[in-house]
Amino acid sequence: MKSHSVRFGLFAALIIFSGTAFETASAQDKSAESNQAEIDAAIAKVYPALVRVHVVATRPSSGRMEKYGGTGSGTIIHPDGYVVTNHHVAGKGTRIWCRLSDKTRVDAELVGTDPQTDLCIIKLNMDQVPEQLRPLPIAKFGDIETIEVGDTVLAMGSPAGVSQSVTIGVVANMEMITPQNSGAMTQDGERVGDLVRWIGHDAVIYFGNSGGPLVNLEGEIIGVNEIGLGSLGGAIPADIASYVVDELIEHQTVKRSWTGIYAQPLLKSFSKSVNGVLVSGVHEESPAAKVGIKPGDVVTAFDDVPIDVKAREHLPLFNRVVLGTPVGKEVNVSILREGKTKTVTLKTEIRSKARGSDIELKSWGVTVRDLTRRSVIRMSRDNVDGVLVSSVSPAGPAADAKPPLRSGDIVLTVGGKSTSTISDLLKASEAVAVTESTSKPSAPVPALVEFERDDKLYATVVEIGKELNASKSSAAEKAWIGLSTQVLTRKLAEALGLKGKKGVRVTQILPGTEAEKAGFEKGDVLLKVDGEVIRAEREKDNGVFKSMIRDYPVDETAEFDIVRSGAATKIKCLLEAAPTDTSEFESYEDESLEFTARELSRANIEEVEARIGVYVETVERAGWAALAGLAGGDIIQEVNDEPISSLENLEQIMDGITERKDEFVVLFVHRSGQTRYIEIHPVWPDKT
Repeated sequence: MKSHSVRFGLFAALIIFSGTAFETASAQDKSAESNQAEIDAAIAKVYPALVRVHVVATRPSSGRMEKYGGTGSGTIIHPDGYVVTNHHVAGKGTRIWCRLSDKTRVDAELVGTDPQTDLCIIKLNMDQVPEQLRPLPIAKFGDIETIEVGDTVLAMGSPAGVSQSVTIGVVANMEMITPQNSGAMTQDGERVGDLVRWIGHDAVIYFGNSGGPLVNLEGEIIGVNEIGLGSLGGAIPADIASYVVDELIEHQTVKRSWTGIYAQPLLKSFSKSVNGVLVSGVHEESPAAKVGIKPGDVVTAFDDVPIDVKAREHLPLFNRVVLGTPVGKEVNVSILREGKTKTVTLKTEIRSKARGSDIELKSWGVTVRDLTRRSVIRMSRDNVDGVLVSSVSPAGPAADAKPPLRSGDIVLTVGGKSTSTISDLLKASEAVAVTESTSKPSAPVPALVEFERDDKLYATVVEIGKELNASKSSAAEKAWIGLSTQVLTRKLAEALGLKGKKGVRVTQILPGTEAEKAGFEKGDVLLKVDGEVIRAEREKDNGVFKSMIRDYPVDETAEFDIVRSGAATKIKCLLEAAPTDTSEFESYEDESLEFTARELSRANIEEVEARIGVYVETVERAGWAALAGLAGGDIIQEVNDEPISSLENLEQIMDGITERKDEFVVLFVHRSGQTRYIEIHPVWPDKT
């Protein structure tokens, strides 16, 4: 009732005392102006430090490390050019560059990344920063203890890869976690929610805002935007971000402790007087197992820090205490078991990566990664010996083996040599190639491979370096005429005044052919070949004319009955050897940029007036060429301003580029009647 009275009183005042109404409106205007001034000041502090992050990264798929591009946001937080963003934005970047607030393009390098918190540090190339932007504008982290639900916040970044933008909202939640049934958010096998409770807010964020700052009205970073849950955005709190940033700048990684304890909130059936966290599991041979901690124990204190986890929102706080303990420290752990309290002392160990880094083995047609201590826990293995196959090319040697290798297999030996790590696998593969006697260094080498699958030990033979479907058959020489035609259908014949006639109509004469010399023209209707009717009158008869020509010997002359502009005439034409089928053309494969090309066919030459270049047969998905926009069917006419006259010419030029490791490879290509430039910006192997 009170609110109604206030509203009514104000309504009455507005009617009776118009002067008061104007004074009230004026006060509201001043308040709005004051609030806008705060917003403007906050934007002015942080906006110049915003960057748009562009990344080329890799991921294992189909036996290759596929390349892909993406954009995100970041903030300059140090005058030396350090930028904070998300791990999922730049943590796997092989090439990174940024657009500063004035749109200047500056290259950057990966300094360090932390999948556990989804945070990453990159560093701008200061040599490329223009003088007018020095010293660099920077933003600073704020104190999240001063933030409350309802506070105004600004989300800044580059949504959808567009220019830097700002949206406004309020803090909705200071303890936001992912819904219990939605699954955990993971990065490289790390559960981000194990440590992070996000700042939930309703400032609009879009794809591309990831890594951008959440800013208070003091112009301070209070969070790093990362996720969206429903209509809310989620930002990694500044206290976590600032700690991780310092560690990454100084050490390029974040070391965390491991105890082997798996924990969950206390059960509802526990007494309300009990505080602590429930031990749900203990890994064998872990520090916790060695001192006798068991499932069902309640940890009430860790390293003298009291613990109380009665809800899922509290669990990240416990994890921060444990994981944040210095590695190798001896800590006291107080536990409650069967109503009795005891204290044990354990020594923490370093927490390994959730999974190893992937590399590509082209000679096998696979991508592989080393096993880690934590990855084998999920596999229920008792050691890290072996190399995990993360993806397999369906057309590679590993897939062609009997039985074939699959994703998830663990390679244990090659040629009788143990392969505990990727380094071992590479050495064993090289040893097999050396011991095999072969006159061709590049010939495929059969290798006996033992691997583990579902706790079973298998053996197979992988022909390392084998190219599938490499053999090409030669077709017998057949006659051919340089014409493209369409069927003279019944309706078309009637429309042309040739009702009842059968045959084909010329749609194209290929240049430089005997057909062109003989005088054929577009629109000619061919009715007979050496007096034999061309029996084509339905669309499905489109192969009839070609079959008639193929039956002739090469270099024989045939006479054609034709109708041209309503008048009947005859043309004699020498039949040529059929052009080589494109499947029989020699091809060039560029392994670095991942595309294949062949010589131009006659049909290709018709497309290109200059009649120079090579035809792009395939472009490997998610390779450097594909990432730049090269496509199958393109005709490459120049590479770095050098004309391409032949396949051999292309190979020579590309070999030089690969040897020099040119920063850019610029292709001038012909596509669908138009020309364009395609700029490829590869990362060469020794630079990764």
